[in-house]
Amino acid sequence: MNQEPLQLDETPSAPALHDLFAEHGLRCTRQRCALYQALTSTQSHPTADDLFRKVTTQRPDMSLSLATVYNTLEALCDAGLVQKLAGQDGSARYDATCADHLHLRCQKTGKLADVPEELSRQFIKRLPADMLRRIEADTGFKVDHVRIELHGQFE
Repeated sequence: MNQEPLQLDETPSAPALHDLFAEHGLRCTRQRCALYQALTSTQSHPTADDLFRKVTTQRPDMSLSLATVYNTLEALCDAGLVQKLAGQDGSARYDATCADHLHLRCQKTGKLADVPEELSRQFIKRLPADMLRRIEADTGFKVDHVRIELHGQFE
């Protein structure tokens, strides 16, 4: 049984990461730990470049290349521990919250933000199950997750 990814308000410890990565078929390397911890410590939906700068600033002793960051993020996405989001400028942004939730995207600045967890949960819970089943029946597509983005502007 797969363990749920850590939530953003949790700071993953090395033993917790070792177990989490093992359950998702990943080796637990120092680089993966550092990147995952950096990602779970923010709600800003950073780019790979943002994470590279953050980790190399916090851990100057660690050998880390931008290619390693991209490869690690892809491995974390493939394992279901991280989700990749399209950035406004075409760059990818990353989110360590993989549970169904809503995002706010500012059309003016491109900023991405999470809708508070309880509001996201209430909104998604109110999606008509019969409508999702009809979408599946009409399209032959099995819905596994719901990701909703609300577009507008922050005031």
